[in-house]
Amino acid sequence: MIGAPLLLLAMTPPDDRPSEALAASQDDRTGLQLERLRNPVWRSADNLRDPSVLKVPGGYRIYYSRMTATTGGWNEPRNWSVAEAFTRDFVRFEGVRDVSPKGHASPGDVVWWHGRHILPFQTYPSEPTQLCFSESSDLLAWTKPRVFLPEARLLPWNGLRRVIDPTLVVDGPTLHCFFVGSAHLRSAEGRLVRANLLGHAVTRDPTLQRWDILTKDAPLLGASDQAPDGVENVMVFRAGARWIMIYSEGLADQHLALATSKDLRHWEPQGRVPIPRQSWMARKHGAPFVWRESDRWLMLLMGESADGRTTFGLLDSRNGMEWTPLPEAQGAEPSEIPRRGSPQPTALPRTETTHDPDPGTCRP
Repeated sequence: MIGAPLLLLAMTPPDDRPSEALAASQDDRTGLQLERLRNPVWRSADNLRDPSVLKVPGGYRIYYSRMTATTGGWNEPRNWSVAEAFTRDFVRFEGVRDVSPKGHASPGDVVWWHGRHILPFQTYPSEPTQLCFSESSDLLAWTKPRVFLPEARLLPWNGLRRVIDPTLVVDGPTLHCFFVGSAHLRSAEGRLVRANLLGHAVTRDPTLQRWDILTKDAPLLGASDQAPDGVENVMVFRAGARWIMIYSEGLADQHLALATSKDLRHWEPQGRVPIPRQSWMARKHGAPFVWRESDRWLMLLMGESADGRTTFGLLDSRNGMEWTPLPEAQGAEPSEIPRRGSPQPTALPRTETTHDPDPGTCRP
């Protein structure tokens, strides 16, 4: 595991080019100027992890795990939260704020369920690690977290009694939840390996308190020859007549893998998703989030660089199965969210991050 308010749009300086030139420069297939964007599209003073994207009028809300190690380290709950930002172009990221209390992480898909938005996530890193969700009618105010699916901690294959990484999928009257448990397993070499294992539950309960766990006796996916340490961070979406699941495979050598299904219940693994490495993801990559944009699919992906920094990059695909990262920025680091006390641009909110899409150029 370890993804903004529209009113902030008025604070973004307008594009002063003639409308004809602006329209000509737009990628009419996506509405985004993908040809100008460079990876990683977002780098911050915080460690950015586990992205989730909600497309809204005028732009995109990005939910993510926000790790701010100002004091203590990765095992301090006060350093973790679920945060959000708003972007209209994947150049500027505005209105950065926490939407959960401290000690939470790994947001899943925001779904519309019985008259309100549901944002699933998990407690972290305090134990017991369990699933929770918040509700909102307007995407501005979110309720306090409420635990759901606590019984998943006690499944016989979930030996470490933890549940992480919830992914919600609405299919007609049914809400599906894919989640991750963990256990110590023996590898082919006989070593004891900690592995993450995928579970699956369904409900029609508006309150998310009554679930039918479909993986009571064994996980849906788990350890394999390719990844003896299992899977996590599942993304599920429909592409035509089939469902596609893209997930993080492995922990030590984390990468993406793919499975397909006709009914969301029976899945056929399709193997590793080959992605050309870029420097922002030199060490590993995972936690994908996928959405449809005009005639293509886009993916916001977490990458970890050689020095352990986590950032977000964009990839695109025509079929949802074969993925190509956008070109990488050369010769310059993307700008960061300004740290406290650093100079601020007068026309933009204090928490705004700017990444110039042209390689070799950074705005302060």
